[in-house]
Amino acid sequence: MVRKQEGKKMKQLRFLAVFIILVLTILVMEPPIEPEYLECLASINQVIEIDNLLKNQPQIGASAAILIDPASLTVLYSKKATQERAPASTTKIMTAILTIERCSLTEIVKISRRAARINGSQVGLKEGETITIEKLLWSLMLLSGNDAAIALAEHIAGSVEEFAKYMNARALELGCKHTNFTNPHGLSDPNHYTTVYDLALIAVHALKYPLFQEIVGSKGKEIPWSQSFDRYLKNTNKLLWILEGADGVKTGTTNLAGACLVSSASRDGRQLVGVVLNSTNRWVESAKLLLWGFEKTECLKVIEAHETIPDIYIKDSKKLAVGYVLKDVYVTVSKGSKPFVQLVPNQLKAPLAKDQLLGFLETGPTSETVKRQPVYALERVQRQIKFLR
Repeated sequence: MVRKQEGKKMKQLRFLAVFIILVLTILVMEPPIEPEYLECLASINQVIEIDNLLKNQPQIGASAAILIDPASLTVLYSKKATQERAPASTTKIMTAILTIERCSLTEIVKISRRAARINGSQVGLKEGETITIEKLLWSLMLLSGNDAAIALAEHIAGSVEEFAKYMNARALELGCKHTNFTNPHGLSDPNHYTTVYDLALIAVHALKYPLFQEIVGSKGKEIPWSQSFDRYLKNTNKLLWILEGADGVKTGTTNLAGACLVSSASRDGRQLVGVVLNSTNRWVESAKLLLWGFEKTECLKVIEAHETIPDIYIKDSKKLAVGYVLKDVYVTVSKGSKPFVQLVPNQLKAPLAKDQLLGFLETGPTSETVKRQPVYALERVQRQIKFLR
């Protein structure tokens, strides 16, 4: 009888021990944070403007203009940045983006009658001939071939009209709120418009692709053509010859749009992107914008990707938490100024899971002009167990 009671007591003790372990596990452990969720939070693109903080701004005669720092997504200069205007062939930047994102360079495209007969600037494609995606991309961006634009659109989407839907959907994903494309080349259409702000966002994204950067930064390219001879493609962007460090991006000219240019230049490892629409001298005004940006501002890296942020207080935890960010964080300021950096932790209690959102790192040129970067837990944070007496 005594043995039965002892056995029963042992079972109860084992059950209690298992129960306590289970409770502690639930308290300490949390479901892992999905990587996709972290990437989603970290990819929040917030563009800030500091043009009102910068003095001695350049005088730009273009109808609309903007200068942006891609690393920090900071607007340094703006003039009628959200005014909807005809973009002419700067449209082709979006056409190139969709081509790079959706196609293999070795894919073969058959040229249609519509592509071969499009008016405006052409590379000289013939109906029925075949050509690779790569050659069409060079033709699109260097010679500004409208025929190349049509060929790419039809290859990717089946028609120009369907391709325009792809363009508009991608523009929305990139943060463009005042853009509507009806064609892949930019020939005038009352429903085909964008803004210098949106064009800057599109160009900043395009320049992330090494192939795009290589193409738009090249003064020319000799490629073997399908009719068994070599063809030299000369870039229409004269800024590449005028401004030291110029490395892009795209010209555009129509009667409705005027002379347009999306430009870029790099110096000391830093790149700036400018846009002028309807300019009487797009080369000079673009160079003036870029040179002013390099001279008057600087871009500072305040924290590197996966660099740790120590000593983050978490209520009821055994120790201070350590955080990290998923990508490099840059702040653009006027030269000689110091950036504003501040950690804003969430009001959290232990336990916390590894990679759980701890709060946000606020950075900017001033405390009134900031961007927020998510900060995550480097490791699990356990709860401090308090024993009752």
